[in-house]
Amino acid sequence: MRFSPTAFVLAALTAIASAAGCSSEGTAKGPDATENDVTVRTNYEISWDEYNAIYSTNFTTADDAYSLIVKLGDTAIKAPTHLFGETVNVIPYSNDDNVTTADGKFLERGDSVIAEVYKPGEVGIAVKHHRSEFPELDLSNIGNKYEAKEHFKLQDTHIEVVVGVNRDGKNGAITINNPQDYEYGSFGDEQYAMIFLKPVYPAYLSAEQKKAFEDNVRTMLLGFNAVTEFPDDYNGGDPLGARNPERVREYVKNMVLAINGNVEAREWFQHPDNLVYCAELAFIAFSAGLIAPLNDATMIPLVGAEEWTTFQETVNRHNAGESTAFTELNRNDRVRYVRDLAIAPADLRPAAAYGPPGEENKLALQPLTQADFVDEFLRTHIPREIFGEALAPAQAAVLATMKPALLEQTRLGELPEGDPRRAAVDELFAKLVEAVGKQYGSYAEFREAIEPYLAQARIAAGPRGDSGEGLFVPPSLFHVAAQGKRAGLLSFQYEGHGVHVSAVRSHSNDVPEPTPVQAIASTVSCESHCGGQAPGGCFCDAYCVEAGDCCTDYTSVCR
Repeated sequence: MRFSPTAFVLAALTAIASAAGCSSEGTAKGPDATENDVTVRTNYEISWDEYNAIYSTNFTTADDAYSLIVKLGDTAIKAPTHLFGETVNVIPYSNDDNVTTADGKFLERGDSVIAEVYKPGEVGIAVKHHRSEFPELDLSNIGNKYEAKEHFKLQDTHIEVVVGVNRDGKNGAITINNPQDYEYGSFGDEQYAMIFLKPVYPAYLSAEQKKAFEDNVRTMLLGFNAVTEFPDDYNGGDPLGARNPERVREYVKNMVLAINGNVEAREWFQHPDNLVYCAELAFIAFSAGLIAPLNDATMIPLVGAEEWTTFQETVNRHNAGESTAFTELNRNDRVRYVRDLAIAPADLRPAAAYGPPGEENKLALQPLTQADFVDEFLRTHIPREIFGEALAPAQAAVLATMKPALLEQTRLGELPEGDPRRAAVDELFAKLVEAVGKQYGSYAEFREAIEPYLAQARIAAGPRGDSGEGLFVPPSLFHVAAQGKRAGLLSFQYEGHGVHVSAVRSHSNDVPEPTPVQAIASTVSCESHCGGQAPGGCFCDAYCVEAGDCCTDYTSVCR
């Protein structure tokens, strides 16, 4: 069954472009949403001359810079792929200290604003992306396999785990990465920007429990970063090792043993099935931190009392500033700033134990199959949830056009044409395209209609046995989690868009700085202000006596 996308997409996009106003269906957060629940609202905005010079663009608003223009011919829609239902919050970053913003404001630390968002000990995510480098998508060219693959991934290509630290006597922030030496613990250059996120822990946990689990995540993070190896094939060929809670506990067991110097455990992390790419490091650290409290109750049955005691001693020595496996095995020198590793409270149980039935089967987030990649691509790039059912033909046509790249990504394209498995995939794909192309009464009705086909597609393109092949935790997983999708034990909250310090300026709506104490006297004096108002707010005119708002020296200066 062959589809020519041009006629379908052009008709749908024309309908959208000519509509007087599109309303959002369901609970989707559109590009105009302004839920200002970020932790820290900064006083910065993008300086467009400098920003556009970096990306060779001509943006004038943040909504433009973080949206995608989906084009076919002379018709286009704007898809808010990298917006999160918030007013864009600009967070300056730089790998260097002693830097200045575009308007000349001096920042002693390149991470100083990030450190306001992530206090010492807090752990978050930076999703590195290329949205502003690739602001347009021409649907007539989406058949290019490489380009299609990058669009599948939402142009999100790396995950940095952000940790708030005390850096040389002041609050700071570093990044933890796989590979370990990526940016050597800093944030990146001016072009490779990021989106900052924070985890949202389960509502059924108390504030004290949430803090304990975040501490547990931080210790897991440093441990796994020290002992894991980065795979050569990190674009779809690496299986997901930590694919269920049982496997996560196996990772924790081997991490503790490897930190202790166990040779077999260290070799275990070098096995192809257990290699860990960038986003997988974050996924494992958060999953393990919630599933396996680092305390006697969990760890003695897992590794034995002697090994557990050795690990606790290593944690204590690390926190005291000594050189241990946490730092000796890591090429990122900045991990030395993380000196607040924690042993979990003795009575802390796995997070799921405090929640409703079913939580015990969850990981931090829901991993993706290739079917989910396509689902999220269509949701973000042809945003039916926001613009309504008129986009149905466009979604179907684009889905049909992407088939070759999808088959390559899943390796199903390697099956010969006569193979029954290939025939079943072709038939299922045709049914899915047909269902996506129909218009329904609501977005919820649309999702209900396609879910049976997606479920079959997840089986066809998903896990192969218990190998972990066909399951993925790409950088885009954290992105969509902050848009309300794919939650597991955690969800994530948008905190801001990282913009290089050279392309930001103080917000034009900033509240004026308070008058220094030493200057107050001159601002409330009538000297040079007779007949008007002094800078400090008091008056020096003929009406101030009656109004009672004269400056104290009005009589001596102006009469």
